[in-house]
Parts: sequence; C-alpha cells; structure tokens
Amino acid sequence: MAEPTTKKEVIERKGRIREVVFGLQDGLISTVGFVAGLHSATADNRLVLLAGLVEMFAGAMSMAAGAYLSGKAEVEVYQREIEEERRQFAREPYLASEELLHAMTDEGLSREKAYRIVHLIRDEENTFLKTFQEKVLGLGSVDPHTPIASALVIGIWFALGAAIPLLPYLVFAEYTSLWVAFILSGAALFGIGVAKAVLAQKSWWRSGLEFLIVATGAAGIGYLFGLLLPSH
Repeated sequence: MAEPTTKKEVIERKGRIREVVFGLQDGLISTVGFVAGLHSATADNRLVLLAGLVEMFAGAMSMAAGAYLSGKAEVEVYQREIEEERRQFAREPYLASEELLHAMTDEGLSREKAYRIVHLIRDEENTFLKTFQEKVLGLGSVDPHTPIASALVIGIWFALGAAIPLLPYLVFAEYTSLWVAFILSGAALFGIGVAKAVLAQKSWWRSGLEFLIVATGAAGIGYLFGLLLPSH
C-alpha cells in the first residue's frame, strides 16, 4: 500500500479507523452476545460453534452489503448535486458566482476580497465548481470507489471480530469455552477502545472501559435471554 503523500490523504487514512472499529466492535459484540445466549440454552459446543460461524458469515455479508449500498447512495446523491450545479453554472454563471460570493462573505471575508477571489477563479470551471461544492454545498470531493472500500473493510473486520469469541470453542469444552470467549472479547474490545483513544488523543482507560462495559452488557443480555429459551 502506497504511503499517503498529502495531509488530506493522511487524514483520510486515519478516518478509515472508524470503519475498522465499527466492523470489529460490531462483530465482537453481536457474536459474543449471540454465543452467550445460545450457550446458556445449550452447552453443546459443536452447535454453538456452527451457529456462530453462520452468524459470522451472515453478519459480515450484511454489514458489507449495507455499507456498500448506503455509501453508493450517498455518492450518487453527491454526484447528482454536483452535476446539477455544473449545469446551472453553464446556464447562469453569474448566479453561481453570486452564491459563492455570499458563502465566502458568510465565512468572514469582506465582500471586496471575496469578489476578487470569485472573479479570479470564475474562468477556471473545474476550480470554480470544486470551490462551489465545498463552500456553498458543503460537499467535499467524492470518490466513487469509497463504497467498495468501505464494504470490504467493514465486512472483513466484522468477520475478524466475530471469530474472536468463537475460537475458544475449537479448543475448550463446555463452560470453559464461554468464559474464555468472554475474556478474549473483553480484552479485544478494551484494546480497540485504547487504539481509538490514542488516535483521537483521548483518555485511553476511559475509552477502553467504555468498550468493555458495552461488550459485557451485550454478553449478559444475550446470556439471560438464552436462559429463557427451552434447552431442547
């Protein structure tokens, strides 16, 4: 993977941590809750493992599909808005210039300075439209490949997260596997919280504890729900 060369690319790469955290934590929390609930209803490790694998695969596919479809819809809406503004600029360039002028003065520029800037870039259509979409529409640059990348990242990290509470069922027996799954999941989620805090320069222990509490709550609710289910 090529190293980012601009500050924008660096920020975009760091922003990808949101999708990693989202996929990983969702895979962990949903699967540990599912495993806890199923294990409290039946102590059959083989059944828990098989059902967990199905849940992992289905969840990863669902998360990836949801990320792709929502991302694709967002890109299409953005592109439609940008294309509409491009047509408007071709029809009424002075109206678009006036809108950009107002946007710049709203940000604190004097009308005289804003006018000079707009007049300077008005003849450069691509530069004008890019500035217009950022200042007037509030839209950044749109990457049509983003939905695919987001879907892959979220789907893969969901599966990796879901695999953590399932691993003990390959090694341990009965309730030992459940407790090991709890411990591994809790440690992993605490680590995710710490990593997120380091990138955001927040309190690492508070962030880690937050993730751990959420996971514990999900596992506890899943386990209690499983107790209500018939054991056969």
